[in-house]
Amino acid sequence: MQKQLRIGVFGTWRGNAYIKAAKYVDGAVITALCDKAPARIESAKNNCPPDVAVFDNFDDFIDSGLFEAVFLCNYFHEHAEYAIRAMDKGIHVFSETMAASTMAKCVKLCRTVEKTGCVYMLAENYPFTRGCLEMKRLYESGKLGKAMFEEGEYIHPMSPEESWKYNDPSVHGDFHWRRYLPVTYYCSHALAPIMHITNAVPKTVVAMAAQDTDEHIAKYKNSRTDCVGVMLLGMSDGAVCRINGSSYIAPHGNWYRIGCLAGGAETVRGDEKRVRVVYNAWSTPEGEHRDSVYEAQWQADADKANANGHGGGDYWVVKHFVDAVLEGKPCYFDVYRSTAIAAVSILGWRSVLNKSKRYDIPDFRRERDKKKWENDELTPFPSADAPNTLPFNSRDKI
Repeated sequence: MQKQLRIGVFGTWRGNAYIKAAKYVDGAVITALCDKAPARIESAKNNCPPDVAVFDNFDDFIDSGLFEAVFLCNYFHEHAEYAIRAMDKGIHVFSETMAASTMAKCVKLCRTVEKTGCVYMLAENYPFTRGCLEMKRLYESGKLGKAMFEEGEYIHPMSPEESWKYNDPSVHGDFHWRRYLPVTYYCSHALAPIMHITNAVPKTVVAMAAQDTDEHIAKYKNSRTDCVGVMLLGMSDGAVCRINGSSYIAPHGNWYRIGCLAGGAETVRGDEKRVRVVYNAWSTPEGEHRDSVYEAQWQADADKANANGHGGGDYWVVKHFVDAVLEGKPCYFDVYRSTAIAAVSILGWRSVLNKSKRYDIPDFRRERDKKKWENDELTPFPSADAPNTLPFNSRDKI
């Protein structure tokens, strides 16, 4: 009999995409949903087995005993505390966005994984689009030579109307995370594909931000963060990497590039399925074109990937998670790579606030790095219970 993994979903707005993806993954069964919004629950139920259980609070949901794994699709900056609670109960965790919003939570998250032995995976989907997977295949072939410079961009402007839909306090309250999101914090879509392609991790970060204009802030009718945040990273393989994550400039889109000693590759702007590969005139491998552009193809599961969102990435992250739990296969974005990305976000913001000071990215496998950061709870996100302890834009004083 085929092994099955019972999965609960916490947060059914973004979670609904993963519920749909789970239908294409052997062994994945959605058994419970949790959301405070009845309309979102009803929409998600349409993609679940008829006997799926429904909860409106996390306490009853996590204590139900109805699942061995959970998709955490709650608010962007609140994943770590729920992941820790789940793993303390022996429940494996698929975390949809930022692993942790403070350095101390990064430490607690790593210690919980080490203590419980649970599978933890960041559901970062952009590394698993066709273009990025093809760039990884090319790089691992060795034909491009060693990567020395990389670039990753995730640009996501919104119209005033769309922004207000996400930020309206009458709907979302006074503390919705998008109103207080520093421009470096949503960096995973820019950085993670580069890490996956080159198999390197960030070691240092420096950052700068471009402030929004008063006219633009007034137009959006809310407390705006900065427009642009750019980070320069020193990578573990000696390369330098520039990332621009979630900036509010035109035009919308993702783009990735690796510059190597023999050649380079990049996704085509505006069409992430297409890849451009260019070699030096003197280092073009025999049988290769010096300059070519082509559409990348899936190496497996094309129909399943094409049926799902984020360029097929939603399917692949669910499959990798289920395979990790049921088959013991390693997941690439484990707790250490995931908290490294979070540390880039957090310390990149400290760099912005401190005149582009350089920060070392900790390796949370090491106890001395855990000890250094275990009490650092500085945060730009206010809540009903506590004010923010860092500015969320570069206009304000520390």
